[in-house]
Amino acid sequence: MKKYALVIAAALAAGAAQADDSARAYVTVAGGSTHLNLDCTGATSCDKTDTGGKIVGGYSFGNGFSLEAGYWSLGKARGSDGTLAATIKPTAFTVGGAFALPLGNEWGMNFRLGAAQVKTKVDASAGSISRSRSENNTQVYAGVGLTYAISQAVKLEFGVDSTQVEFASEKGTQRLISVGATFAF
Repeated sequence: MKKYALVIAAALAAGAAQADDSARAYVTVAGGSTHLNLDCTGATSCDKTDTGGKIVGGYSFGNGFSLEAGYWSLGKARGSDGTLAATIKPTAFTVGGAFALPLGNEWGMNFRLGAAQVKTKVDASAGSISRSRSENNTQVYAGVGLTYAISQAVKLEFGVDSTQVEFASEKGTQRLISVGATFAF
């Protein structure tokens, strides 16, 4: 048993010796415009854009690699055909990886990929009758961001994140274009 403990301790020590000094935790807060790509055929009004935001916590292991978890509020999409009106409100919890690519002293790019637990809530009404229903689906998400470092601990980011929204077997691509800041500690 002691042999295994020594081997594990040696492996951890070797890994720690190779770890980058820039390993640290961070939080990203961003907000911006959302767009849900859905079919509005037959609708007399259809608004697929709104405002949304995200909050993401992560841990950078150095060498550009990070693990992240977050919450996205993806705005609302609204449509009606004169008789029936519906509002679609997606939100997501995310877990994934990120890679930071330096482009110079202050500039960089972030690439994200992971899994999103997307909750799609639909509120529909026809006259005085209204119903509300939601579905949860696991989807892949991807994102890319351009960053500018104000200091070692603060970066501004212009980003685009995307995932799928699914309700009653209908799918649409949900996109969040945001501006935010990352605070490392």
